[in-house]
Amino acid sequence: MITPFDHLEHRRACKQKQLERSTRIANLPRQYHSPISQYEREILNKPIEELVQDVHKTVIKPIDILRSYGKVAIKAHAKTNCLTEVMINPGAEKWIENINLQGPLAGIPVSLKDSISVGGFDVSVGYSRNVGKPCPTDGTMVRILKDAGRKFHPRKDRHVD
Repeated sequence: MITPFDHLEHRRACKQKQLERSTRIANLPRQYHSPISQYEREILNKPIEELVQDVHKTVIKPIDILRSYGKVAIKAHAKTNCLTEVMINPGAEKWIENINLQGPLAGIPVSLKDSISVGGFDVSVGYSRNVGKPCPTDGTMVRILKDAGRKFHPRKDRHVD
């Protein structure tokens, strides 16, 4: 049986996460809120293998890839409410200093299911009791992906094309 206190606690946790997510989206750099450009469409239409090769050859900057995919994620969220965490921060340009630009996923943004442990973020798995309890460190999968040169952007709770 669900007690009224449990229900109120659940509603509070949901509102907290919704406010956190909407604040992060609102605070993204203006580039994420502008229409998708022709250059960004070209990036989005390239196969991942080609994007990685272009990053290796410095033909494409990883930040351009992040912005392109980030815009699509933000637009998809506006239509479907699919994001649980927005892992793009206003200082996203600085992440390039900490990634492996020669790795097999060099500069490629990755969306993760909300059950994957990312240090500093909640792993709620849709369960409101886990809200406000961020993982202290990255899980194994996240460490492997970081070593491969990836950048995380929004965490999602469902697949959206």
